[in-house]
Amino acid sequence: MKTKALFIAVVSLIMAACTSKPETPTFKVNVDLANADGKMVYLQKDGRALDSAVLENWKAELSAPVCDDNEMYGLMLQGWRRPFSFFTDNSDISIEGDAQNPNNITVKGSASQDRLNAFTESYNALEEKLEADSTMAQADKDEVLKMHCFDYIWDNPADPVAHYVLYRYKWAFGPCELRTMIDNIHHADSTLTTKNLQLAEEYVEKQERVQAGQSMIDFTQNDPNGNPVTLSELAQGKLLLVDFWASWCPDCRKENPNVVAAYQKFHDQGFDVLGVSFDTNKEAWLAAIEKDGLTWTHVSDLQGWGNTAGVLYSIAFIPQNALIKDGMIVARNLEGEELMAEVERQLEK
Repeated sequence: MKTKALFIAVVSLIMAACTSKPETPTFKVNVDLANADGKMVYLQKDGRALDSAVLENWKAELSAPVCDDNEMYGLMLQGWRRPFSFFTDNSDISIEGDAQNPNNITVKGSASQDRLNAFTESYNALEEKLEADSTMAQADKDEVLKMHCFDYIWDNPADPVAHYVLYRYKWAFGPCELRTMIDNIHHADSTLTTKNLQLAEEYVEKQERVQAGQSMIDFTQNDPNGNPVTLSELAQGKLLLVDFWASWCPDCRKENPNVVAAYQKFHDQGFDVLGVSFDTNKEAWLAAIEKDGLTWTHVSDLQGWGNTAGVLYSIAFIPQNALIKDGMIVARNLEGEELMAEVERQLEK
């Protein structure tokens, strides 16, 4: 009996060893955020929550599986508009700061994050220096900052941090510039791929689809009264500016008087405007229309940056616009005197 019992015990151990699954290795994210007690905090990757916890005495511990696709993660706190993005390098890290000041949150324990922090500090220092220079035009300042990003991406083609910088500052570059940087990355390592590189490639493909010389992409959205407005119908037989903006966007509100001036000068000659708002608050949207004297047709699905027309036209920042004539995009992102001149030129054709 003793021999039989021993045999059964040994067999049971062998079966257990064969059927048990190896434990998946994980890493920890230790959070220490002031002014956030009692709030839920989420660890995200690719928009999906991997773990969550309630902050107690400013602290919480989150964890995630170690994975080959170890790139950007996000920390999302209840009440924030967007997550705080960071690199982990599949290692335990700590995130510290004040929940009311996300720009000053620090990440410790990740070499990739250290490189990103160094780039961000250099960018911010350069921006501060340029802003203090009253002799330099704003367009020239923007060009210097753009080239600072370009040089970093060009010099570090195999670094996932550079791919993040590429996608993060994509709005500063035209499609040709983006394509040049992407080609340089592939030339350095044709097998290399990261999530941010993939996103950048998808973005530039969409941008190329909506440049001057391409056919317009049709869409339908509702006006403030709930009536559907179709782009192709509104654009028929006229020169139409599709203006992407929002009530909460300072640069949009600053540019609105230039669009009003163009509309008032050329409307009787066949020029029209369709305002596409990235608002989520209908009352704020309507109040801005009235205050700024925007007397043309307006539409919105009130989905903010998720606006479906904005997605079709690959809008990564606002204000942006597309000038439509005979079903074609004839110009993009016109402002001020340039808008006036191009509208007049197209009407004279």
